[in-house]
Amino acid sequence: MEQEDYIAEATFHANISYLIQAQTKKQALEQVAYELNKTNIQLSEITLENELGDSYVFTVREVEQMDWYDVDHTECSNQFKVFGCMQLLIILRKQKDTPKDVEQATYRLSQSLVYGKPVLTISEGYKHIFLTVSQHKMAWKTKLQETELETETVLLSKLA
Repeated sequence: MEQEDYIAEATFHANISYLIQAQTKKQALEQVAYELNKTNIQLSEITLENELGDSYVFTVREVEQMDWYDVDHTECSNQFKVFGCMQLLIILRKQKDTPKDVEQATYRLSQSLVYGKPVLTISEGYKHIFLTVSQHKMAWKTKLQETELETETVLLSKLA
């Protein structure tokens, strides 16, 4: 049995927007859904801050959800702002300076100096994708919750 090298696991949910060049709203939505979906996003880690401003690097274990649902035309020609939401399964790996009560803190993305809102950057080689985050939240997953969910799944499967 492997020893776990992480301290805590959490779900990170964010409402996001992305600027894209397209001819129509429909094309913008289709294009962003093709380019940025849960199967092709390469996001390995995100940095979150606690209330004191201390930064911690969380490893992205899985992109659980990536949905695009609305489009607005911008003032610029052929540029659209596409809105969506994403959900990540993240873990905090053991580090030297990690406090023991890490799950008691609230974590958030730091605000961008340019936009005044948090920006999540996805790097793909030389290309960088900047997602503006309008809202985000993080919920800790505990071993007790996971055990309860597994028990409920087993009980429900026996009923079927």
